[in-house]
Amino acid sequence: MSSLPTIYSTTETTLKTEAPSNPTGSRGTEFFVLFMKNHPHATGLLKTYITTNNTSSLNITSSRNLNQTMKHQIDRNITFTSYTNISFPFDLAVHELTTEYKAVIIRSTELSTVTLFDADRSSTNDGTLVIPTNKLSTNYLVSTIKGYDFGFDFENQFAIGILHNKTQLNIKFNIGDNESLVVHGQLFSSGNVYSHTFGELETLQVSHKGDLTGTYITSNKPVAVFSGTECNKFLSYTTCSHMLSQLPPIDQFDNEYIIPPFYDNSGTFIQVVSPFHSNVNTITGNSTSRYHLNDQEHKNITVTTDNVTIVKSERPVMVTGYAMGSQFHDPYMTVIPGINQYLDYYKIVVPDQYRDNYLCVIIPTGSSNNLHINQLSIGQFNTVYQRAVDSSGKTFNVRTFRVQEGVYTLKTTDREPFGLIVYGHRTDDGYGFAGNFVLP
Repeated sequence: MSSLPTIYSTTETTLKTEAPSNPTGSRGTEFFVLFMKNHPHATGLLKTYITTNNTSSLNITSSRNLNQTMKHQIDRNITFTSYTNISFPFDLAVHELTTEYKAVIIRSTELSTVTLFDADRSSTNDGTLVIPTNKLSTNYLVSTIKGYDFGFDFENQFAIGILHNKTQLNIKFNIGDNESLVVHGQLFSSGNVYSHTFGELETLQVSHKGDLTGTYITSNKPVAVFSGTECNKFLSYTTCSHMLSQLPPIDQFDNEYIIPPFYDNSGTFIQVVSPFHSNVNTITGNSTSRYHLNDQEHKNITVTTDNVTIVKSERPVMVTGYAMGSQFHDPYMTVIPGINQYLDYYKIVVPDQYRDNYLCVIIPTGSSNNLHINQLSIGQFNTVYQRAVDSSGKTFNVRTFRVQEGVYTLKTTDREPFGLIVYGHRTDDGYGFAGNFVLP
């Protein structure tokens, strides 16, 4: 039998920081957590990091249909102050193309932020912000990548978690290269629709070696969707790495995005996914492109310079960003926050065991001096990248700081919203997640 989950609680030594008292963006009191399949050699614990500003009590529950030995390791009540790190057994990760009961519900008495890291293996890991359940909905589009063909059958994947009993789920597949896949004994090609009714806390992961971007998921009740790849890469000279992110529902998409380069990477792979007919403008440095996307179409953009990219669309779209890796570390992904998803307050955890960690902020230039990190002015942090870009009549300062592991509170004293992306590197690995990617 696996050991019980480990729980760590810490209290910040800085003075109390005032935080918004109402649910805002990614801060909430209930979260639906699932862990997707990782590399076959991945082992170790599955981790969640939870932050709050006050003493909070957590109630962690799983399905009554889950294996009882595993359920005993998961279900519990704890109290913590400021920050806690909860580990779950590796067997909680879902398997592909089968129905399971491998979801966890985390409820907090105080507004909290939750991120997860889906395996404790030094060379294939990634993290994601977890969306509170009040922001989940019934319509999603999948984002994955084709990646580099390096002779192994590692697969792209998405996983769906069911919140409520009697949820009718429909998946309209979009599979690259005219491929097909089998779900529950049925063969599906692009355009075919899988339909099934699920029970509370059931999970389903769909995997295929082809690109699944543009697959359209609908349901009659809110669900959670996670997406990524079992293990993939962009460059011949890197090893593959697990990539994942939770996805926002379509009703949380934005129409304007500022995409910074991922520092110390060979490039940034950007994917624009549109649920509607829409004209899209993309600006990278002095280069401007305009294109039209139909319903559930997507556009891939590769940026190999250190320029910032701006995406503006007539109608809401989703933008995901992939750090392409380097000779020293492997790729990772995150959903990019839109400018209307920016918040004026974040409290996040930079994980341990990574060689380099970064906080990237996208902030209106006039408010740069009003940004404080752990109540310190940003001038006291090591800036490794800085660029000014214009968008929507404002000049934004895109600035990346190198930081150490730990808990970080970022806040503007003038309440000006700003974007936040957190990422880090170690040998043959990397992680990335956004501070928020849903509307406030």
